[in-house]
Amino acid sequence: MAEKKSLYSELSVASDAGASEIDKAYRRRARQAHPDVGGNAEAFHRLAHAYAVLSDPERRSAYDAAGYEGEIDAAALSGRAMDHIHELVASVLDSDIPFESVDLVAAIRDTLVKQRTEIAGAVRRMETQARRAEAMAHRFRRTKGDNFIRATLERRAGEARQNAEKTRYEEVVFARAIVLLADYSFEHQPEEQPDPARRAVAARG
Repeated sequence: MAEKKSLYSELSVASDAGASEIDKAYRRRARQAHPDVGGNAEAFHRLAHAYAVLSDPERRSAYDAAGYEGEIDAAALSGRAMDHIHELVASVLDSDIPFESVDLVAAIRDTLVKQRTEIAGAVRRMETQARRAEAMAHRFRRTKGDNFIRATLERRAGEARQNAEKTRYEEVVFARAIVLLADYSFEHQPEEQPDPARRAVAARG
C-alpha cells in the first residue's frame, strides 16, 4: 500500500499556507477534480477531506500536532487536556513533595511531553504493524477458494489503523494540554545550594 499523501500535498500548498491560500488552492483544484467535469470521484473526495481539515483552525492544529484528521470538539478536547493537568497537580498535592521549592509548571510540562512522546511511539508501532500485515497479506496465494489468511491479515491491518487513529487523538489531547499549560507559571523558591567551601566545612564537621 502506498504511503498516504499529506493533506497539504493534496491541496498542493505549503504546510505554512494561510487560510486564503488554502481556499484558493481548493477552489482551483476542485474545478478540475469534480466528477461532474470528468474528474475522479475518489480523488475529489480526498481533496474535499483535505480542505475540510485544513480550513478548520482546530482540526488543522490537531493535524499539525499529531496527524489526526478526524472531527474535533474544541471544548471536549480542552476539557480532556485539563483533566490530565489536574491529575498531575493532584498527584503532587497527595504526595510529600516540597512543592514550594519546585517549578511545578515545568515539572508537569516535562511529564506531559514524555507521555505524548510515548503515545506517538505507540501510534508509529501500530502503523508499522498495519503496513506489515498488508504487505504480508499480498504474498499469500491460494489456488482456489477464499483466501482466508489474506482476509485475516487485511482485517488486522484495518484494526491496527483504526487503533492508531484513536491513539493519535490521545496525542492531540496531550499536545493541547502542553499548549494550555504555557499560559501558567508557578511561584517557587529553589532551595539554595551550598557553595563548595560550605560543603567542605560541613563535611569536616
